[in-house]
Amino acid sequence: MLVRAIFAVFVLLALLGDARIFLFVLNRVVFGSHRHEKNPWGWLMYVTAPLLIIMTSLLWIPWLTIAAAVGTYWMLERIRVLAFPQPSLVGVRDHPSEIIALRKAHIPFAFVRRLGAHNDVYDIEVTGHEIFIDDLPQNLDGYRIAFLTDTHVASFIRRDFYREIVAQVQRFEPHVVLVGGDFVTWRRHIPLIAEVLLTDLTARDGIFAVLGNHDYWAGAEEVMNAMKVHGVRFLVNDSAKLPLQLVGIDEVYRGNPDVEKAFAGLDPDQPCIGLSHHPDVIDLLGSHRIDLLLCGHTHGGQIRFPFFGAVVVPSRHEAEYASGFHRVRNVLMYVSRGIGAIPPLRILCRPEVATFVLRRGQRAQ
Repeated sequence: MLVRAIFAVFVLLALLGDARIFLFVLNRVVFGSHRHEKNPWGWLMYVTAPLLIIMTSLLWIPWLTIAAAVGTYWMLERIRVLAFPQPSLVGVRDHPSEIIALRKAHIPFAFVRRLGAHNDVYDIEVTGHEIFIDDLPQNLDGYRIAFLTDTHVASFIRRDFYREIVAQVQRFEPHVVLVGGDFVTWRRHIPLIAEVLLTDLTARDGIFAVLGNHDYWAGAEEVMNAMKVHGVRFLVNDSAKLPLQLVGIDEVYRGNPDVEKAFAGLDPDQPCIGLSHHPDVIDLLGSHRIDLLLCGHTHGGQIRFPFFGAVVVPSRHEAEYASGFHRVRNVLMYVSRGIGAIPPLRILCRPEVATFVLRRGQRAQ
């Protein structure tokens, strides 16, 4: 009896390992770095899972051992992350979020609703953060930045949702608005960008943007033209000197990122704010200084699970940079969960309007 119980646990761990291996293939190959919308590796999404299940169901001991080891490691890693969360980063102060619930309908299955699951797609979370920069000029103490990304504007999304997004940004009274790409998913929705997002969106020092992978697939020139007429300036491997330095780097995989070109003319000894769509850009930055790099793309995982968190995150780093702050070398990176969702479903992962206030002061304090 004991032997059977141990073997059953062994098989369950192997199935968990199968799931982790499938997610590895999904995140890094199928959804990872393909340049064109039609992914040549898309077939792996349909082949990998059945193949793994067949190998496990045959009870082939060498494969069961490998899969069970992967499953065990995943479980132990999640226990470690939950039991010993990362301490707050030096130089960052988070403020309590504000939730604006516009939801009208829950998940369609009653037994799932009883577990507390909801579709968060219309529940906007406004997050607030203070960023302390040692050498920030005194006149920039209190400088306000609003960040929107991954809006995925579509005709089937409620208009009051977009109105509330814009209203929350304007309530913050930002000095500058930064937008991180993926404005639309399909070309037919490009004309909607201005109508639902840009009509009332303003900031003293302007609105600056970069392109995302879906913008390239929908039509990069059309997206930029539709937004430029409303005063949006695109920083595609380019920089701007506002009261502070701002640099934009093109999308890592679908664009043509050129870090050296983007930083040309910037003073490395002065504070710098960065903007790029994909968090994998962090691997290209070398020793360049960015006091706050704003990224999106991941949707925070979009569908998160208790214990396991974000599991489908299209990045070579998978869930490591799914959302939130990360300090890597000379860069403080923030990955927003974004606004939109295709399909329009978010579980335990609200859409986000991210706001930042720059502060002069010692990070260690």
